[in-house]
Amino acid sequence: MQTNIEIHSLTGVDIKDLSALYNLSYQNYYVSINLTEEQFQKKLIMEDIDLEFSVGATVDGKLVGFLLYGIRMYDDKKTAYIGGTGVCPEKRGNKITQQMLDFSFPKLEKEGVDEIFLEVNTKNDFAINAYETCGFEKTRVLNSYKGIPVLVVNPLHEIVAFEDLSLITGEDFWDIKPTWKNEIQSIKNIIDNCQINGIYEDGILVAYKIINKNNTRIYQFGVHHDYRNRYLASVLFSDLKNKEIKMINVDDREVSTNDFIQSLGLELYDRQYEMKKTL
Repeated sequence: MQTNIEIHSLTGVDIKDLSALYNLSYQNYYVSINLTEEQFQKKLIMEDIDLEFSVGATVDGKLVGFLLYGIRMYDDKKTAYIGGTGVCPEKRGNKITQQMLDFSFPKLEKEGVDEIFLEVNTKNDFAINAYETCGFEKTRVLNSYKGIPVLVVNPLHEIVAFEDLSLITGEDFWDIKPTWKNEIQSIKNIIDNCQINGIYEDGILVAYKIINKNNTRIYQFGVHHDYRNRYLASVLFSDLKNKEIKMINVDDREVSTNDFIQSLGLELYDRQYEMKKTL
């Protein structure tokens, strides 16, 4: 029996229904996700999800699929980010994701969007093939870690809180630009939930970390290029002893960063591809 699927914008959708479908879609995913409605709404805010450009699929008045789009300037380009896509289990196999993607591209192009990014589990061959069919290409591998840090360093520097995010510049601290979820704009969007602290020497910020106060997820940490190889990162984490932490989307090419995280005793629990499509 043919299924009549309506593809449409998510403008005006009931957030409770969308949140429930999000959890249902990721229930048996490689890394299980289960967000409260409040957590889901914070995700939408953090990632700049725009429901006008996001896409839904409805069958007989029931929402059965979604495609969440965030839109912002990223690398000086107007960029869209797919913050989640899913179809309820009983409606899979109808190419609903493909239909939602095809529906979205002309609207995004008309809006002046240059590129679209997404992340997908490296084991999810079905989804990867579907995205490649739509013109997405793999750009990098992203690692996720969790665990309780094992710290052996004695803190010789004071770790202090600060609020001025302008002190954190890519030129001073980054080797590779953070992904959408971890970049500064995402942090600004939920700044009240974040704790930002760092280490100073002679009035200069030489190391920093940004952590979610509610779930101890670390969005960013870094050591100034001119102050590396002095155990500052280890000192920076010394206030997290005996606390379970999580880091997601660590670029696999940042060998020293991945080595340091693993030296803390954190477990690699997920790997994703970042993929990009140019419109």
